[in-house]
Amino acid sequence: MTENNLASSRELEFKSFQDWNGDRPSLTLIFHDGFSSWWIKVEIAWSLPESILKSGCLKRRFMLQEFVKAIDFSQLNLMDDTVTRITLTLAERSHNPIPFRNIQNDCQRETNYFLSVAYKTSFDIAEDPGRTLYPILNQAQDIPTFEARQLEQEEDIAPTVSIIRFKEKHFAYKTIDRPIYDPGDTEHILNEITALAQFRGHPNIAQIIGLVISDSPYKTHPSTTSAPVITGFLLEYYPEGTLERVLSKDQDQDDSLLRRWALQTGRALETLHLQKRTHLDIKPSNIVLDANRNAILIDISGTGGYEWEWLSPEMQTFIQQNVETAPASTSFDKRVATDCWAYGNLLVIMAKKTGASCFGKRLQSIGDDLTKMDPRDRISLSDALERMSGQE
Repeated sequence: MTENNLASSRELEFKSFQDWNGDRPSLTLIFHDGFSSWWIKVEIAWSLPESILKSGCLKRRFMLQEFVKAIDFSQLNLMDDTVTRITLTLAERSHNPIPFRNIQNDCQRETNYFLSVAYKTSFDIAEDPGRTLYPILNQAQDIPTFEARQLEQEEDIAPTVSIIRFKEKHFAYKTIDRPIYDPGDTEHILNEITALAQFRGHPNIAQIIGLVISDSPYKTHPSTTSAPVITGFLLEYYPEGTLERVLSKDQDQDDSLLRRWALQTGRALETLHLQKRTHLDIKPSNIVLDANRNAILIDISGTGGYEWEWLSPEMQTFIQQNVETAPASTSFDKRVATDCWAYGNLLVIMAKKTGASCFGKRLQSIGDDLTKMDPRDRISLSDALERMSGQE
């Protein structure tokens, strides 16, 4: 390949743009040079002028992209097989000026804030600590694997979940990569995989189909040999949607269905507790319905996110007094108590959809007894299930 052909093969592939209320924007991109590719995150490490903050997200993104297009990445010491973070700072005299291929005419410099201060920018290079972490496949895991390139994506149903098709069947694909990612998210995914593997075959708990693997997305040179990484996992696809969607409908629900869903969810939760696991995010959106309208508990890692209003009052108080402690790091008894309280709260919501029937009143009573303000007055999960089972 001649030098001219090589130069012409250099291109930038923009992936994402972020800023914090307009300030300190960053741009993630891939720099392709010949057959090699480098992932790069360019961060602006100074506060922007008020006029730029007010210019709008789309305008800032456009200006930063035009600025980044002028950088000569081929002169930088980019890191292989990871994400290189280039932090740009501003000073009257640049101590480590970033190399540029070209800065276009004066008119463009005047209309593009970043280009107008290019001569004052310095840069530092390091591995991006906020990059998405893809764990290496552990061959000892007794879970089937699927090549990411074989999956056909059909529809996004949540920021981290999409419906995919593989050999004419539909599955839910939960990915590690997500719009707002924290390095701890990868550990949560691995915890969920471990939990799902533990509860394979258990009714009313989401069923894992397999791990999705690929070459590292950050692979720089195609000829490099490396172990495959996990990009996410496949779950059974539950086509009837979430319990939240059903309960949001402006109509009463059939008592027999509500009784079934309440019992199935409670029994799934009891199964977790018997195996010394907790959920910590019991709510209608984490219960889905399969093709036969059975309730299935999802997001069972026990270490992922949580919603404040679905934590028990005593857990809320504890977290407020110990702000550095996550609910997942509290004692097992505290976590079980929060699960049971949230389950009671769920029953109260379901009771409102019974049209004040006899079962609805019983469901309301059980929910109230699970959510009493004094934890010493609450009934146990097994007592709640026994009281509901007596109505079957």
